[in-house]
Amino acid sequence: MSRELPSWQGGERPVNTVNLLREAFVALNDRAITRLAERGHEVVRAAHGAVFQHIDDTGTPVARLAERAQMTKQSMAELVAHLERHGYVVREADPADRRAKLVIPTEKGMEVFSIVRDLVPEIEQDIETLLGSDRAAALRGDLERLRSG
Repeated sequence: MSRELPSWQGGERPVNTVNLLREAFVALNDRAITRLAERGHEVVRAAHGAVFQHIDDTGTPVARLAERAQMTKQSMAELVAHLERHGYVVREADPADRRAKLVIPTEKGMEVFSIVRDLVPEIEQDIETLLGSDRAAALRGDLERLRSG
């Protein structure tokens, strides 16, 4: 998927490490969205990754999904509602807290996980081909160090 990058003061946006990390993520994530569409999941968009990346297979409350995704509960609830309308998740009463509802992936939602999981080795191989095995391993190590702080 081709994306137009935003301009800054009439020119190209300044490049920095954080922007490069995000753009690399977007490029790789676009591959997952394309693969999902090829497999019949056209209604799943990049924004829905906020749900799929943060949901537990046994179910997760909307508030916890929102917290994990660092977004508002209202925005998360809209994403969940879309996925629920299309059969990817259901909301069921939380047995631990009857006032809360768990968002639980359906069989169709679990298929999304499976498709993306099957794509990961292909992406890892592409990264290794592009960078070489030593640099790819170093990149993974560096990203892990950044993640863990």
